[in-house]
Amino acid sequence: MSWHLGWWAPLPPGEDPDDLLDPPVHGPLLSAAAGGAPLDRLGQNRLAGLKAAGLASPEGRPRFPVARAEQAAVLRAAAADLGSSIARLVAGEWSRLEVEYEPVHDTVSGTGGPSGPGGPAAAFLVVGGLVLDVGVRRLLRLQGLAAPPFGSAFVWLAEGDGPQAAGLWAARVTNLPARGSLVRFGRPSAPRWELAAVDPEAAPALSAAQEPGLRELCEALGWSVVKLIESALPAFDPIRRRIPGADDEGAFLAWAYRLAVDAALDSLAARGLLAPPIDGVVAIRVSDPALAGM
Repeated sequence: MSWHLGWWAPLPPGEDPDDLLDPPVHGPLLSAAAGGAPLDRLGQNRLAGLKAAGLASPEGRPRFPVARAEQAAVLRAAAADLGSSIARLVAGEWSRLEVEYEPVHDTVSGTGGPSGPGGPAAAFLVVGGLVLDVGVRRLLRLQGLAAPPFGSAFVWLAEGDGPQAAGLWAARVTNLPARGSLVRFGRPSAPRWELAAVDPEAAPALSAAQEPGLRELCEALGWSVVKLIESALPAFDPIRRRIPGADDEGAFLAWAYRLAVDAALDSLAARGLLAPPIDGVVAIRVSDPALAGM
């Protein structure tokens, strides 16, 4: 088993959690400290560094979820049930989605990259990114379900067989001064993930005429997903109480929802409604702050 880092931020963080945390080192360390295990001198020094960075309490407990493999597996199972419910909801609205993302086909395929042309990449961006990830997370904050993180980002560490323990698919929003925002949705481990942010002008821009319809879609479907999450939360609470550091309910919910989005996308792909981008990422520029999750 290896440890994996997951994170999500309502606004771009000043410093990426990847620069602060080394999962193979800090996962076992924080798990051991939370369990009261004695630490050697090196472990104590590393823990002191995490305390100084605000990532661990003065008592040495993690300030974000740190889950052993068996705990992460239980959460993934619960999140898969939620993801299946989300997929059924989205599939039931698919004809409406098709009407909205049809005008986006040419825009997304205009990148000329392997994720084009058209349909699957556009569907993956609109359904996975703009509707489920960016849109729903924005509504969760408005609903008060995801409290502000203790630092600049919601963070979690999960032990498991692969990166899916912490979640595979993610949205990142990069502010472009006076030009709106760049929205990326895909797998952060994909080679093109960082390249998409290095040259944001290479990403196609959504026209102003297309944005109101997509925002309305995100709001309408998003609130329905939020209701599903609210209904599922009582089943998640016993799981949260068994995970060290999950007192930060915002971080726990951010992680649980990441896993649910993974499951929902898998289910929709199995239905033949969408396909993941070949190169692991699809990006677009928007001007509407709501479409960027603000």
